Amino acid sequence: MRLSLLLTFLLSCSIAVLANGEEAVKKDKPTSNVAPVLLVAAGLNDDGSLVEHYQRGLRYAIEYFGNYGPYYVYLLGPDSEQSVREIYRQRALSRVDPNSAASAQQQINEFLKRSNVVTEIKAVLSGKAEGGLTWTQDSPVLYEDVTTNAKEREQNPIENTWGALHEYHHVFQMAHCDTKQERASDRHINSWMAEGMASYSSAKFMENLGLVDFKGYMLELRKSGANIGRPSINEFLAQTEEWQLDNESYWDQGGSAQVYYMLGAWATAYLIHVQGVDEVTVLKEWYHDIARLGKSVAFKKHMGLPLADFYKKFDVFIRQSDDEVMQIFQ
Repeated sequence: MRLSLLLTFLLSCSIAVLANGEEAVKKDKPTSNVAPVLLVAAGLNDDGSLVEHYQRGLRYAIEYFGNYGPYYVYLLGPDSEQSVREIYRQRALSRVDPNSAASAQQQINEFLKRSNVVTEIKAVLSGKAEGGLTWTQDSPVLYEDVTTNAKEREQNPIENTWGALHEYHHVFQMAHCDTKQERASDRHINSWMAEGMASYSSAKFMENLGLVDFKGYMLELRKSGANIGRPSINEFLAQTEEWQLDNESYWDQGGSAQVYYMLGAWATAYLIHVQGVDEVTVLKEWYHDIARLGKSVAFKKHMGLPLADFYKKFDVFIRQSDDEVMQIFQ
């Protein structure tokens, strides 16, 4: 298919998978409810397992959160530079704004020349595992899950499904926030809310799918860091006398920001299992009020206490022993 025609298909069709330069098109959904688009580089998914295990998580997440998009999933690998560069041209084309003063070709060229895009392509071709969720904030609005080394995903079906669940929760979150504002602003969500709630939800959904032990995973976040990394929660708290869930500066200190992922997951567990807020409210419903009310008012409305009070209560709770905190799951 010529690039000049691809945009029309992206806007009018539900494209299940684009693999090795071939489009699998299914015209069964309106533009307003377009299905996610999976673009797979040559050399991947030969037996269909890569896409199968990714879609296992994606289908569950969409059923839980609803269908938001357009959503593009890029499963990439180093086997074919031609395939990778063609996919990035398709990615650039999906971002073309028909109302822009610049031509479609100018917009495509501008995207492909961006320093972060050039670096990302190099990472793909060298087999580095980078990427993650990204999105546009101006027209056309869209969301992207970029996996630069999907060969690792292909070899680990559990993490493949897990990643699909985690990133789609972010799609839902970002769809209900003003992402042009800082995370600390009231119309956006703090990083612990984004990463912690997605870490909790993906682990819980993985248990619902019969793939992991949720309680065991939450304990491992405290003891070893589980699949997120070190230091673990226990190590972090032993090394850090003072910390704040809403401190956005932890991103600047390197590492995987345990406060956001691990402690955020446990903060989510506290809301559900100690504060007694319904899981769907914590993971989903309260987001609908953020843009209208602001996160502070929305949090108090749905969780039953002000954010400041929650932070104090959670700080006391999380400093208890492993045995004590695990009792909330009884």
